[in-house]
Amino acid sequence: MGIDDLKRLFDLAKDCRVLLCGDTGQHASVARGDALRLLENHSDFKSGQLTHIRRQRKAAYRKAVELAAQKRTVEAFAQLERMGAIVESSNDNLHDKAAQSYLKVLAENQSALLVAPTWTEIEAVTEKVRAVLKTAGRMAGEEKEFQVFDSLSWTEAQKRDVRQYRPGMAIQFHRKTGSFVKDESVQVVAVENDSVKVQRADGAENLLPLWAGAACFDVGEKRKLKLAAGDKLLLQANWRKKFVNGELVEVRAIQGDSVLLADGRVIPENYRTFTHGYAVTSHAAQGKTVDEVLVVASSRSLPAVHQQQFYVSISRGRERCQVFTDDTELLRSHVTRSSARLAAVEVLPRVHRQKFVQNILQRGHRFLKRFRQRITQSVSTERNIHEIEPTHYEHQRKSARHISV
Repeated sequence: MGIDDLKRLFDLAKDCRVLLCGDTGQHASVARGDALRLLENHSDFKSGQLTHIRRQRKAAYRKAVELAAQKRTVEAFAQLERMGAIVESSNDNLHDKAAQSYLKVLAENQSALLVAPTWTEIEAVTEKVRAVLKTAGRMAGEEKEFQVFDSLSWTEAQKRDVRQYRPGMAIQFHRKTGSFVKDESVQVVAVENDSVKVQRADGAENLLPLWAGAACFDVGEKRKLKLAAGDKLLLQANWRKKFVNGELVEVRAIQGDSVLLADGRVIPENYRTFTHGYAVTSHAAQGKTVDEVLVVASSRSLPAVHQQQFYVSISRGRERCQVFTDDTELLRSHVTRSSARLAAVEVLPRVHRQKFVQNILQRGHRFLKRFRQRITQSVSTERNIHEIEPTHYEHQRKSARHISV
């Protein structure tokens, strides 16, 4: 949760009690400001801590997760190595190995989830997984192609920046703003000054001002996605209390332009914010639990690997974790890097920070003192002017009367 969102929450809560729960060792919010971590480390609020991990059932695996939670990542990585959980393979068959391991877990009637650092890696391993599932007969029937909305996950600042937009991009509204209604989808056709010109479903073109309403829409691209019965999907947007962003579902059948899910729900033709759900990013994996988690991190994706990403990725499993990489030593060096963002209050060391705050307070005090002096002098000067002017005027009046007589 970012600082702006937390402020909105506090404004809504007013006099109500607010209970914040989370793990500041995992991913921070996409929006600016690590609100929960700042409250935990730099406020007078008291916080409790859960120290016993219950998800991991095997002691050795649980130990690795405990070390990662304590930010002792090098030790956590070494523990996984001792468990035989780090699998190094050439880049050519890395994704094949991960896909075969995924199929093996399913054959044992257990749940599995692949976690990768980037969407490029996710698409590569998803292609291999769907191929082995088809071969094994776990995906049946003809595939059908759907046009889906692929969010770019922009922040509000990015959405207000006209330089970010290109013709052909898609904009999807999740709240009403101006003449645009909830669930409406439009296409960018041109960029004009501080607005973008968009084309609506009926062909009409309108200007969308970016300075207001950025929180009401999402920006992305349209792409083709093939689906078949047996596919797993990741839902990427909330919709009318029927679908939840981040939910993993399974396709039972394709019915025209609708998708029938295994749980009986139906994805209608006006909901197209989903993708294949075999592999997800560590952000999407937060809060999920499976029997076995399979982490894929090739050297091409290592720039996106860091301490928090590694901790979230390896901790999703109950029974087992496997990490697939083509360079163990390079991966080991990346998992020690933290992605924590420094706030202004954290830039300076504690001793200098206290002096910095004191200096600001002292400067503020001196400024107010000079400001009061100037105000006093100004008021005094005005009073003198008002006292002098009437006296001068009375003198003139008396002189005039004397001359007149």
